[in-house]
Amino acid sequence: MIFGGQPSIHNESKRRFYEDESNVVPVPGTVTPAAGSEVEILGPNRLVDGISVRSPSALESTFKSGRESVVSAYNSLQGFLNNKYVQYNEKERQVTSTVSGLHNKTEDLLPNGIYILIAALSGNIMARQRGIVSKATFPVILGVASFKYFLPQTFSNTTGFIWSLEEKYIPEVAHSQQVSIEKADEFVNQIEKASESSQKSLQGRVQSLRQKIADVTGLNIDGDVTKK
Repeated sequence: MIFGGQPSIHNESKRRFYEDESNVVPVPGTVTPAAGSEVEILGPNRLVDGISVRSPSALESTFKSGRESVVSAYNSLQGFLNNKYVQYNEKERQVTSTVSGLHNKTEDLLPNGIYILIAALSGNIMARQRGIVSKATFPVILGVASFKYFLPQTFSNTTGFIWSLEEKYIPEVAHSQQVSIEKADEFVNQIEKASESSQKSLQGRVQSLRQKIADVTGLNIDGDVTKK
């Protein structure tokens, strides 16, 4: 409509002064809207403590992978340490129970153990002016001998336990020791038999000599000597 020769001005659509900018993604550092490809690179929008945060998907994936690797390595290390701690406790209980089982309850450890320690130290003192072999063997020999003397049943239990370990873990050494022991026993038996044979032979010769003396002299050597 025209009033006074002037064209009428139609009302334009209402101008929005407060546009909804929730879907507008600006280029970082500017207020210029970013293109679709740039929005894809920037990543999805998230609110963190009321702050709009955008991060590239590739960067998030990298940090996520690194974080998961660190957590996995930490859990693996913690599991490994826990497993080793459990194994250590189990071994400690086994050693404690084994040592307790070797000790014979009828034998006192406190005074006898001190005697064994003194014997080993005495062997060290005795070998002080001697060679390396004596320094290494004297304390061991005296310590083992005193161990067998003061704690005989515990010593027997200990040697039996050591022998079972040798048979289990080093059977070759155990077999060679068994052969050596059998040869030593056989040698001792041969010596005993030879000693008995020599003794019988000597007794026979003495008896023959006495008989010859009695025949020559007419004396009754086997008779009882009587006092007149």
